[in-house]
Amino acid sequence: MNTQTITPQGYPPTAAPAATTVVDYLLTRLSQAGVISVFGVPGDFNFPILDAIAARPALAWQGMATEQGAGYAADSYARLRGLGAVVTTFGVGELSAINAIAGAYAESVPVVHIVGTPALTARNADVTLHHNLPDGDYDHFARMAAEVTVAQADLRTATAAVEIDRVLSTAMRTSRPVYITIPADVAGAPVPAPKGRLPKTGEVAGADPAVLAAFAARARSFLDTAASASVLVGHLAARYRVTRAVRDLAGAGDLPVAVLSTAKGDFPESDPRFAGLYAGKASAKRTRVAVEDTDVLITVGVTLAGTVTGGRTHQLPEDRRLDLSPDRARIGGVVYPGIGLREGLTIVTAAVRERAGRLTAASLPPREADAAPPVTGTRLTQQALWASLQRFLEPGDMVLADVGTSFLGAAGLTLPDGAQLLGQPMWASMGWAAPAAVGATLGAPDRRLIVVAGDGALQQTASELGTLLALGMTPVIIVLNNDGYTTERAINSPSAGYHDIPAWEWTALPAAVSPAKPPLAMQAASLRAFDRALRSATRHAGRPIVIEAVLGREDAPPLLTDLTRALAGSSGR
Repeated sequence: MNTQTITPQGYPPTAAPAATTVVDYLLTRLSQAGVISVFGVPGDFNFPILDAIAARPALAWQGMATEQGAGYAADSYARLRGLGAVVTTFGVGELSAINAIAGAYAESVPVVHIVGTPALTARNADVTLHHNLPDGDYDHFARMAAEVTVAQADLRTATAAVEIDRVLSTAMRTSRPVYITIPADVAGAPVPAPKGRLPKTGEVAGADPAVLAAFAARARSFLDTAASASVLVGHLAARYRVTRAVRDLAGAGDLPVAVLSTAKGDFPESDPRFAGLYAGKASAKRTRVAVEDTDVLITVGVTLAGTVTGGRTHQLPEDRRLDLSPDRARIGGVVYPGIGLREGLTIVTAAVRERAGRLTAASLPPREADAAPPVTGTRLTQQALWASLQRFLEPGDMVLADVGTSFLGAAGLTLPDGAQLLGQPMWASMGWAAPAAVGATLGAPDRRLIVVAGDGALQQTASELGTLLALGMTPVIIVLNNDGYTTERAINSPSAGYHDIPAWEWTALPAAVSPAKPPLAMQAASLRAFDRALRSATRHAGRPIVIEAVLGREDAPPLLTDLTRALAGSSGR
């Protein structure tokens, strides 16, 4: 006799579909990974993908003004949610996005670049189509993408499911961007429904037990020879979701913790163990003592690029360094392959806890008091602006800062509890912040967003202000109007005309790009006016605010001055 199970609602249970389409398989996997918003620009070769997104209530399509902007939005979204996705069309669209994808690679951000390509029937017929070069080779752009992504797949029906799982798993395991192309006549082809789950971001297979045992023994003996230990944190700790484990490490031995600018906000700055921002010779004395003068320096997720180490002026004690990276650990010159950040932190934390009574912090100078703000009513300066913004910050704020004066000024802020600084200092591509604000708002909609961008950077992606405002997002946007490229002026020939840019009416622009609901726009050329503008932002919370901060052409925050001096020296100038 046939029987049937009935749900509490009185209906037969819905059976899992026996098959799905190639593009639906991919979208299901993205949803399972926590992706809710997909960014991109429509094009004739990606319509099958966009139609499938539009048919899925669990996914929201977020169109952007440019493919590069879509890539930047997916980048910031992925930083907050663990994975991001951007959809472009073949050729022209994907090449417009490739700078953003390269930035995600440099900054270790897992972005899935999905490209709709011409149908296989057209590609195999050896016809010349638009968006391609005239030689009929349809693999030009895939070869370019392979240089800035960690895994790639050109989908075919028979292998699509396996390839999608392989590429997405690689993105999440390595925290790096990947590239998937879907021919128009493959997108709707049937494939088996997804089974099982993908790994979480940063989740790696366990290391060889013998390697783990050898590392644990060496870590214990290494710490046995030390009277003091400190921790230095880089951006990979957040990418691999181990910042809480870093706090456990600090607590296990009451160790001081310094951060690189890429990890600003990843350790609570109100914690008495916080030793400050490390930037080589540009660091405060307390921070340099913690990092450079300790018996053992434990580095977690650190990448030592010149833009985050004071122009490579860092002096890490390499022979006394215990380094934890996503795919290996290292003590001095000995490498232990296959040990992930979480495994390494577990071992080192246990070793530190066992020696907590013997390990002490290096003798650190007291924290330096914040400099007094300049007299109110004077011309607005970088020093005055950042002091005023410091007073404006609240717990939980998210600050997005573009490259140059914006990011290096923001890196000098003391962040309240739960506040975070997002930027792109490793890749350092101007224009990141405005489109990234779209992704950050969708990735963390409950947090107040403060966007700081120079006039030169914002001119590069100002079209995305229209996207931001049209969506009803309510950031506080601060435009640092210093009449051109002040960072480049600091490096070379400050009076050269090539540093200049056209002057824009920044307070008029928001109404032009968002005529239906223009934000409150103000100009501030004095500290008093800037303070007044920030107070207006507080009073009008829930409404977008644009503040044009008028600054001197060569005025720069201290960290930028130190950095550009070092960069100029390394370039032979």
